[in-house]
Amino acid sequence: MKKNFTLILSAFILSCSAYAQDVNSIVGTHLLKTNQNTTDFQITQNVVSRKSNANQIHVQRVYQGIPVYSSYANYLVKDNQVTWSAKSEIFDFNIGKIETTPTLSFEQVAEQFAQKEGLNLFKVNLNDTNTSKKGVYIFKDEAPQLNYYIEELKDTYLAYVFTAKINDGTYNEIYDIVIDSKTGKILEKHSQTLSCGFNHDSFANENLASFNKEEWNWLYENSAVGTAANGSYNVFQLPIEAPTFGDRTFYTQGAFNPEASPNGWHNYDGTESTITRGNNTRTVHDTESVGYTTYTGANATTTGYVDGGENRIFDFPINRELHPYKYKEASATNLFYMNNMMHDIYYRYGFTEEYGNFQQNNFEKGGLGNDPVIALAQTGLSAGESNNATFSTPIDGRHPLMSMYLWNPPSSFSAKPLIINAPSSISGEYAALIGNFGPEVPDNAPITKDLALVKKTETTGTPYDGCGTISNPQEINGKIAVVLRGDCSFVDKVQKAQNAGAVGVLVVNNVSGTASMGGESNTITIPSFSVTSTVGNPIISNLENNVVVNATLKNVETPYTDGSLDNGIIAHEYGHGISIRQTGPTNNSSCLRNLEQMGEGWSDFFGLMITQLPSDTSTTRRGIGTYAQNQLPTGSGIRPTVYTTNMTQNPATYANLANYGNSDSPHRTGYVWATMLWDLNWKMIDKYGFTPDLINGNAGNTKTIDLVMEGIRLQPCSPGFVDGRDAILKADEVLNEGVNKCDIWEAFARRGLGYSANQGSSNSRVDGTAAYDMPPTEVLNCTLATSDLTSNESFKLFPNPAKDIVHFYDETLKGDVKIEIIDMVGRVVSSETVKLQNNRNSVDTSSLPKGVYVLKFHTDNGTVTKKLIKN
Repeated sequence: MKKNFTLILSAFILSCSAYAQDVNSIVGTHLLKTNQNTTDFQITQNVVSRKSNANQIHVQRVYQGIPVYSSYANYLVKDNQVTWSAKSEIFDFNIGKIETTPTLSFEQVAEQFAQKEGLNLFKVNLNDTNTSKKGVYIFKDEAPQLNYYIEELKDTYLAYVFTAKINDGTYNEIYDIVIDSKTGKILEKHSQTLSCGFNHDSFANENLASFNKEEWNWLYENSAVGTAANGSYNVFQLPIEAPTFGDRTFYTQGAFNPEASPNGWHNYDGTESTITRGNNTRTVHDTESVGYTTYTGANATTTGYVDGGENRIFDFPINRELHPYKYKEASATNLFYMNNMMHDIYYRYGFTEEYGNFQQNNFEKGGLGNDPVIALAQTGLSAGESNNATFSTPIDGRHPLMSMYLWNPPSSFSAKPLIINAPSSISGEYAALIGNFGPEVPDNAPITKDLALVKKTETTGTPYDGCGTISNPQEINGKIAVVLRGDCSFVDKVQKAQNAGAVGVLVVNNVSGTASMGGESNTITIPSFSVTSTVGNPIISNLENNVVVNATLKNVETPYTDGSLDNGIIAHEYGHGISIRQTGPTNNSSCLRNLEQMGEGWSDFFGLMITQLPSDTSTTRRGIGTYAQNQLPTGSGIRPTVYTTNMTQNPATYANLANYGNSDSPHRTGYVWATMLWDLNWKMIDKYGFTPDLINGNAGNTKTIDLVMEGIRLQPCSPGFVDGRDAILKADEVLNEGVNKCDIWEAFARRGLGYSANQGSSNSRVDGTAAYDMPPTEVLNCTLATSDLTSNESFKLFPNPAKDIVHFYDETLKGDVKIEIIDMVGRVVSSETVKLQNNRNSVDTSSLPKGVYVLKFHTDNGTVTKKLIKN
């Protein structure tokens, strides 16, 4: 939700130099020249980019003095000229005459909304974490906005825009809501939380050899000795992706990027801590889901901090054969490390304070502080959530929330804590899931008792659901109670059975599959398990027929897979915050809600790039979440295929979007986009090489991150694939004077996003047209692509890269040599003829801008072409 725009504009005018007025005029003049309709606007963000040294300006359209919802234009202004513009589709929409005064008050609208949700309405402050009860929560200290809302380029409404928390007893999420101020009609209701718990059909996973850790051991030179200044963290240190890729090692170097974290990782509000809290993140283990259920978008209750002691030594054991709660300190430590690493790494690529990064203190560098990531390790299970990871991104100045859940245990694990002793017709060991509340069965004291059905006096609801008044407490006393799932919470069922004297509870699922029993209780003192209907229905049938059923409950550790140890998934989740905060102005978090937006793709890309290894090649199989999915490192994880430039293994193209359809989840759309970015990464590595140094290195992989990050900042609100491609091409102009244009075009054209590709509406996945063509030569001459350069082993060019001069030598050369220097757009920037001296001579490169060039040597033996990198 947006802040008060009058306040934003006033703050902007007061804080900026007089140049702001010039920028306002420059943008206004540009709009008059390029728009068919006269468009009023207000500047919502003006940042001098550290990367481009230009003013990047976001403006919001205003009509009749009222802002238009999600109607933004993005301008790059340098030397008093607009050098780039990108607008959302609705920016030029002809609105026509419409009301300026609401019919309903906001209080009426809010009450109607809560009634439609079937919940009570509560009014709280943003920092009030007492929001665990079911209900709709609106915030007293956040005024709703009046905006014009354009629906599908047809109708326009005067609408209230506000933020609310909805707790329906199952999910606790923050929503951006738009409601017609005339009728109370809900126009938009979007959760700020992006969920990545999903499954897709996958290709067969080949049983290939896993990575050889010895090949990158040299990256780890830290000792296990911590200091009060730096700390010591026993973690799965990047670029290791997860436990299946390598072992834990000690990270001891302090802030990974001192520019990004000048006070280190443990300083917040001027206080030095020994816990997993600092300027960039508040990280806790949240096994009771307290942070998960109390999050408001601006705060959450965070109590499970890990303490490293006086010297900040965060060295805690992990035994992945046990339930992850047994190593919650190690889990939260790894999550703390990864949140700080993501902060420090992507700061280098422009995710800085003025672009809405996540920090408590912004050190007067722009943007709003007070928004480190609240990161929850091992959350959700007690609330019935698993096999998932989520990230909620509010506007700048409010805490994002990262929720890392537990995933299914390995397929080889079969927990069989239930033993049926009698009758013989159903005797045996059976799988069961222990509840997330109450005690476990003691290791040395299994419970062996007869079973009893829980009956109730009420005739409504599900029989044996245990939700009413228990009618047979004398039958239940001293036995293991059997209840059916449904009609009330798991906690209520178990509590009622315990009150009737049960020593344990068996909950039978009333639908197919397993049931994870979530909930919280401080009063339940007996263990409870859930079983499938396949296991439970024969038990119920025997009990209904008065057959004695005797069973034993024993303790079996359930080794759930801990998502907080999967660095790739953590990076993916954090990546959502990066792309949302940098698309559109930072006071808006709703610019990646359209159907063709590529958020999932950027998140995959961010994770792939920081876990890339020096030993990788373009055809190395890279998956997403292979550890969480209990796959080999070479599996596809939670994507349809692996990421690879090999199109027989990853055939994704832009044409796939139409096949997925508008009802598909955003994940496969992102998979196609990330595939294109991955191809681009390998083109750049082939051209510039690879560096494992993500902070100071300058090679193909780091250049690719720069291009993608700058492209996100340059694209319009609600972008589609063509918007994203064009923004990356512009980023290359801004950062590299366009020397990589041909490589960028080749990477996108190969996957169907070529010159003739048509995006259609960015709010549809089915109306785009794929094309595989390069720009015509009159637009961009790519005939001198570096892949076509002549190979001549006897011809030597050195040094390369060069600075002021480059030498060439070939013992077979005779006579004069004509030398042409050609840039990567195909322009001849220099031409001269030289005489050879002992089969050699030199070329002056001192006047060339930095970049990549082709040198053509016209000799008596023919023409030789060589690539030259000018530093």
